Amino acid sequence: MKEAATTPRGSKTRAHVLKTAMELFNVRGYHATSMADIIAACGVQKGNLYFYFRSKEDLALALVEYARTEYLAYLRAHATGETAIERIHGVLDAVFAFHDRKKFVGGCIFGNMALEMGDVNPQFRSLVREIIQEWIDLLHRLLEQARADGELARETDASRLARHVVACLEGGVMISRLTKDRSDMLGCVESLKAMLTRMSEDG
Repeated sequence: MKEAATTPRGSKTRAHVLKTAMELFNVRGYHATSMADIIAACGVQKGNLYFYFRSKEDLALALVEYARTEYLAYLRAHATGETAIERIHGVLDAVFAFHDRKKFVGGCIFGNMALEMGDVNPQFRSLVREIIQEWIDLLHRLLEQARADGELARETDASRLARHVVACLEGGVMISRLTKDRSDMLGCVESLKAMLTRMSEDG
């Protein structure tokens, strides 16, 4: 029996499918993962899967949106501390902890989708660009606050610096995914924190 996505049971089933599919896409890639693979991993009937998602593309776009909501809420929740720089450190630590818990298997769903689908599917490219921009905007606001509070020099380009931080984090995730060595990404995070601390002291 099919459960409407709006019922508690239906919502739970849909979330289960999204999480399972995300793990498969993250490890195998979008093109190498079939709907049959997802059905087998989820343990749901084929009709139930297609009741929630019309196609693999529809499912993949939905899971990226799902990850967007979960991940950005996670980062905002960890942007804590007495100062803006401390709140940025909290975000950096949260990004590391997120991937460390997964032992750097799969990497970043947003980065993976950008690399695999960005040049061939405008919907994925547009969606992932929006998500990365939201992440940049979160850091941008914190950096602007740090500048306003005198923690950073007035001439600091908060927008460029926010993009630099995100790029470094994504690179750190990729390297640790390849090496399966947490110290690679940890070193990236610690270097960013040290850079921001020095900028704060100089400000």
